[in-house]
Amino acid sequence: MSSLKKQKDDYVAGIMPDLGLKVKQLKKQKADRKSKNKLSKTEYEGLSMVKAYTKFGSGDRTIVEEFYVLRDNDATKPLPYVRDIVRYYQRSGRVTSSIIRNEGDGLLLHGPYKRYQNGDLLEEGYYYAGMKDGRWEKYDANFMLLDKSYWHQGVPSGSRLSYYDSTHQKIKEVIPVEYGKLNGTYMAFHENGLVAEEGKYDNGVKIGRWTEFYPINPSGRRMRRKLTQYPANQWDSEFDPYVITEWDQKGKVTYQRSKEKVVEEEEAEN
Repeated sequence: MSSLKKQKDDYVAGIMPDLGLKVKQLKKQKADRKSKNKLSKTEYEGLSMVKAYTKFGSGDRTIVEEFYVLRDNDATKPLPYVRDIVRYYQRSGRVTSSIIRNEGDGLLLHGPYKRYQNGDLLEEGYYYAGMKDGRWEKYDANFMLLDKSYWHQGVPSGSRLSYYDSTHQKIKEVIPVEYGKLNGTYMAFHENGLVAEEGKYDNGVKIGRWTEFYPINPSGRRMRRKLTQYPANQWDSEFDPYVITEWDQKGKVTYQRSKEKVVEEEEAEN
């Protein structure tokens, strides 16, 4: 009898430390999850953020935006080659990528973003220092998925970036790629960091107006070299691109396509 009791005591003594350790591990995991969830409401990618929202319109057209902004606008800066930098302007209550005069630089969106119309979620995603980041989705009024895209700090996640140097400090090209095809804003840079060329691709086809720039800007502004017109969309295969304007390095026009000709071509395009 004493032998059986001893075996039982030894068995219990053997498993109790394991049970105690597992209980401690479970408690720690629960505490870590709680801490992480709490942190996710105040930080995104390690940077502190503050929640905000806007509301405009009326009736069925009421738009509500729920989002976060950087707590410290100087904590990080948008990348110089990203064109669509989204900010929140408190005075006007607007969220936009346009620079609004007399309202400073605005607060950079950072973290989760949601857009509603009449209570229905239309769009959601994340921002990193004003740049689209992570997965973005758009829905119709019945919450059916219309579009899904993936971003990494302002450029489609599949985009290709090339550099002048091996340390990846001097950007050379931003080649937008979505689902294996050129789609979005293309940008090329001079070695001094100034924009050399920019325009948009639509499913592998150059569209709209493409602009080339000189590598110098003594006036503090980008000096245009050439403005070229491409078709409005990928479907217009018969459109012949043409140069609209050319400038010299002093900003003087050296070539200007006649306005009448431009109007005729635009009318024919439409």
